[in-house]
Amino acid sequence: MLSIAIPIFNQDVRTLAYTLAKQCAKAGISYQILCFDDGSTQKFRDLNRELGSKMHINYTEMPENLGRSRIRNWLGKLAGFEYILFLDGDSAVKSKDFISTYVKNTPTKSVIYGGRVYQTRKPARKKVLHWKYGKNRESLSAKNRTKQPYLNFQSNNFLIPAGIFQDLPFDESISGYGYEDLLYAQKLKEKGIEVKHIHNPVLHDGLETNAVFVSKTKKAIENLVLLYKHKSLTETRLTKIYTQLKGRGLLQSAQSLLARFDHKLEANNLSENPSIFYFNLWKLSLFIKLMQS
Repeated sequence: MLSIAIPIFNQDVRTLAYTLAKQCAKAGISYQILCFDDGSTQKFRDLNRELGSKMHINYTEMPENLGRSRIRNWLGKLAGFEYILFLDGDSAVKSKDFISTYVKNTPTKSVIYGGRVYQTRKPARKKVLHWKYGKNRESLSAKNRTKQPYLNFQSNNFLIPAGIFQDLPFDESISGYGYEDLLYAQKLKEKGIEVKHIHNPVLHDGLETNAVFVSKTKKAIENLVLLYKHKSLTETRLTKIYTQLKGRGLLQSAQSLLARFDHKLEANNLSENPSIFYFNLWKLSLFIKLMQS
């Protein structure tokens, strides 16, 4: 019935795997849990290796880091059941009905996204940017996500029929971090495959420090620029704003205006109480600069 696919990179996924196994057993379904380590440090490999001796769990260490798209495709190739549930390794399951909620939404020919939430308590200053951005942009209700079903798709927690994934794997040309989920959503849209949004979130349990989050965001925007220039990915929030500015002849003016505030925008990213509005302006400024280079 269900293959649960968990890519691992420097995460202890034991609690996640055991929670899922317990819920699958309670639901009375046939299942397997595939935990593939994608180049973690020895510390995390030592922790997760105990999974290899557990029933219904396949723990495998890849000989090299494959990256976010390739590792998911490997997991999908080895999934043996009708549906695949992809979960990020930094997820935490809080609902006792997490698996049964997905099961109740089958049979289906749609891709089902369950959502993500963030901790309610404000974290330490060094991780506050990721937390505020996640709560503002990613932690949306199913009702709000449904308004733009493809734009609000993320790859951290989704169920997909195995046949669809075999025909439509992730694009392995994307290296590093960023926008592989929106590129996948665009392909689903082009193929006429529905993305259905439900309330079945996981807790994002891996907040990055402000500096690391900014660095990853830069890499993601670099990826987006390449994808946009090659017309591979055109429907994102950033590209829509860029297109509107360009169409109205305001691109140069916007770039000049944003450049005047570069230092303030960059300082905001690492501040004690960062503004997500300023963070989004910083992203737009960076995207415009890279598009002009």
